[in-house]
Amino acid sequence: MKKRLAWVLATREEKEFRDPTEAVRLAERAVELTGSKSPGILDTLGVTYAATGRFAEAVQTAKKAIDLAQSTGEENIVKQIRKHLEFFKAGKVYHEQQEP
Repeated sequence: MKKRLAWVLATREEKEFRDPTEAVRLAERAVELTGSKSPGILDTLGVTYAATGRFAEAVQTAKKAIDLAQSTGEENIVKQIRKHLEFFKAGKVYHEQQEP
């Protein structure tokens, strides 16, 4: 639940739905609760860091998520995290595109 809410608060294009600071708090708690063992939650944390302008931390977290996903055989998520990593390296915030 914390991961989903953090994702929404960090990635929605509509300003009324965004709260990057709260997103970071929730994502950090989710990482803590999972013992940093979930690539998806680490990816969410990276996205929230970028949403608050903490791009160096976002890059570091995304790289950790990729390494973890590869070591646990979760290759399906690696492509997604790499896409987010490119945003962070370019100093850009990732916003999820909403379907009409």
